[in-house]
Amino acid sequence: MEVLSSNSLLSGIAFAALVLGLLALVVSVVWGGAVYPGYDHARQFMSELGATGSVTGLMVNRWGFIPNGVLVAIFCLLSAWSLRRSAIATTACLFLAVNGVGMAFAGIYPCDFECSRSDPTIAAELHDIWGGLGYMSAIIGTGVATLWARKTDAPWLMPIGAGASVISLIGFSGIVAEVEQAGLFQRAMEIALAAFMLSLGWAVMRGLTDNRTPSPM
Repeated sequence: MEVLSSNSLLSGIAFAALVLGLLALVVSVVWGGAVYPGYDHARQFMSELGATGSVTGLMVNRWGFIPNGVLVAIFCLLSAWSLRRSAIATTACLFLAVNGVGMAFAGIYPCDFECSRSDPTIAAELHDIWGGLGYMSAIIGTGVATLWARKTDAPWLMPIGAGASVISLIGFSGIVAEVEQAGLFQRAMEIALAAFMLSLGWAVMRGLTDNRTPSPM
């Protein structure tokens, strides 16, 4: 009973961290887009709001990207601990945690003004590396968690995860190719990942267990 109580507390803290992290990102991006002259959410990356020299850079990085990344990583690590009896679930959560770390470092190392790739600075190169690593890890983590979910007492996570995986793959492809509507592709990916993590966090908070492993006594 003590283990169950401890897991319940940790999963509640984890879910709260996730919600706060997502709110930090949404508020900063919406605010940044509103005060950045001529900014187009559909065509421009979120990173441009935090770019070096932008009017919103300091605020978006300090109050959006960095806290979002840290809080998402905390959620994933606490969830990994709650689901530690399943190696697959733990692995999925650790991959998702890398996404949070990637977001935080993308805020610490902003891209150049307007995310220009002409003669990029070291910070801009690190921004792309951490951002790309974070997104790829999120896709892998979501896929692994989706496969695991079908063997749990919350199989409804599987269709949500499958949808998030497909949208994330399409979104990431659009980001890499820098299509005209790249901002829209990025936001679709972010929303899909957020929806899955919120669903996973809710399930864990409600006592999600792996049907292949015995419940703790």
